[in-house]
Amino acid sequence: MVLLLVLSVAPPAALAFNLPGRRTPAADATPLAVGRSSQQEVAPPLAVQQLQEALDGRRPQVEILSPADGALLPAGPWTLQLKVEDWPLVDAGPLGLGPHLVVQLDGDPPLTLTDTSTTMRPLEPGSHRLTVYAARPWGEAVKGPGAQRQIRLHRVAANPLSQPAPGSPQLIAVSPRGTAAGTPLLLDWLLLEAPLQNLRSGDASWRLRVSLNGDSFLVDQQTPLWLEGWRSGSNAIQLDLLDGLGEPLNPPFNSLVSEVILEAGAEAPRWQGGRLQPAELAILLGEAPPPAAPEPEPETETMPEPAPEPETAPESAPDVETEAQMGAGPDPTTGLGNEVQEEGENPAEIGTATADHPNLSVPPTIAELAEPPLDGSVEP
Repeated sequence: MVLLLVLSVAPPAALAFNLPGRRTPAADATPLAVGRSSQQEVAPPLAVQQLQEALDGRRPQVEILSPADGALLPAGPWTLQLKVEDWPLVDAGPLGLGPHLVVQLDGDPPLTLTDTSTTMRPLEPGSHRLTVYAARPWGEAVKGPGAQRQIRLHRVAANPLSQPAPGSPQLIAVSPRGTAAGTPLLLDWLLLEAPLQNLRSGDASWRLRVSLNGDSFLVDQQTPLWLEGWRSGSNAIQLDLLDGLGEPLNPPFNSLVSEVILEAGAEAPRWQGGRLQPAELAILLGEAPPPAAPEPEPETETMPEPAPEPETAPESAPDVETEAQMGAGPDPTTGLGNEVQEEGENPAEIGTATADHPNLSVPPTIAELAEPPLDGSVEP
């Protein structure tokens, strides 16, 4: 006897309920989110809606010109050359970024570009994934065909086991990450090589499990979500790509953890504010030049304070004897007074010289005439 067991598995729609805040889908549509979360989905900011409407007609096409796919790169920095069509690359100055490109090398922080050439960091030995995609001003990845490209690069030698198999589904976290100034925040991701699904009932081949601060829900479409309810400070985000049965798909490459820090009071980007003025919209779309940065105010030169003059000691009063000598006229007997002052000689030296040379024609001084002779006799 052969027993045939038929297992009936209810489709995800039968077990699903909506993410809080999401509009109730039509009866024949597959629910976008399944599960519970403390976050609530809301409408995008008004500025985002304006920019989205202006960019809806664009079909960006991204190419990686250099290096080539599978290239073996030498040591040291290297140059990435890109090409993009039907997508403006805009640095709007004080308004932030307009449409731009994002470069993702392995698990490095994303690199935003408004140019088609940049210098990349040196690679470690082994194999690496380089992904480039077009992004909207608020960071959302464009999901259209040709808007993203990925190549493999190697250094020293290829190591294919360190990378997902070519052609297999790959998950790349897009937003949010880093630091945010306010809410709502965009939850966005990019799936490469993911097969189409939801074309008919029960054809699901992948689902994305989103865990935000411990709460989880499932998503089965590549549609970004604008969410409120983030807590101040650190927020944990985990994305896990699952197959149709809920098992990890291509692990460990498709299990990603990131963090966004909500800093209350920080300056929010312009697209997170109210409605854009026509001039602002034109600048963010690259249709008008960005406003000139304000020139720094010239620094006023401060005159240095004059250094205090050194205090001079008060002049001492001249010696009475010296003053008397300087002011005295010539001796009425010898006439030496003026000669001593004019020649600058020391009177003591003159006296010594006179004593050594008694035959000089200089007449004796009064003191010499008055001095008694050494033998004690008195001259008449």
